[in-house]
Amino acid sequence: MTPNEIQMLICGIGIGAQGMAVFGMVCDMRSARRSRTAAEAALKSAAGDHYLNSLRLYRLQHRMEARR
Repeated sequence: MTPNEIQMLICGIGIGAQGMAVFGMVCDMRSARRSRTAAEAALKSAAGDHYLNSLRLYRLQHRMEARR
């Protein structure tokens, strides 16, 4: 191999390594965004469940008071 070809090979390997690092970073960012969105949805669902359970308890308590 000529010195020019060796230099091109080294540059190609370096550029490829940087490209793979950027690709991995982008994939991790997307995964983190999906995880954050899923966590927010789970939090909203849990808050809604808590509200509905407290509402049901409230109705049961007032239903029992009306029967007395």
